[in-house]
Amino acid sequence: MGHPPPAPYGPPPGALPPPSPTRGRGPLVIVLVAVTAVVLVAVCGLGAYLVLREDGGSSAAASSGPVDLRVPLTFQLVASVSAPPCAGGAVTVTGASECYTLGPDALAVRRLEKVEAVPPDPARGSPGWSVALTLTSADAPRFAELTRGAAAAFAAREPGGRMAMLVGGALVSEPAQVMQAITGGEVEINGPAATFTRAYAEGLVRRMTGR
Repeated sequence: MGHPPPAPYGPPPGALPPPSPTRGRGPLVIVLVAVTAVVLVAVCGLGAYLVLREDGGSSAAASSGPVDLRVPLTFQLVASVSAPPCAGGAVTVTGASECYTLGPDALAVRRLEKVEAVPPDPARGSPGWSVALTLTSADAPRFAELTRGAAAAFAAREPGGRMAMLVGGALVSEPAQVMQAITGGEVEINGPAATFTRAYAEGLVRRMTGR
């Protein structure tokens, strides 16, 4: 199946170092894709957000799948937010003004149907490279359940309305707000073109897959 374009690094504790030395200003973005809706969701912190959309995909330069991940990919809800310096297990990323303590609600993914580095497509609003993921049929329902819980917490103005994404236990962006359940099982990681170079996107794929 095609992978829709979008719409989430630095040396602080718990953060994933980028594979490319080039960094740009502006937020990193997680894009969560469902196949039947087009909804712009919320903006938080540096601007990380979630987008549900129906769209066509573009060809990938580096792909793999199905694949067992070398390091787990984890989606985890935020339990609390605090001001830096981070303490007590709280984590953050470069440029963030907050520290995040993650709660028990999480999904650890150890296998993907597909993961690929996708070239830029400015016509579709994707000026930089991105990483597109397809969850397995076993993980997609749990992912929908997790985002449903996050959406309920968002409606109640609770910290659990924000969801973090970690690769190998390292936070890869500011947690993004979730406003409704996402059932498509497809995720795209995107960000500023200056940061999301080909080397960066393909490096993230290699970190997850070991390939």
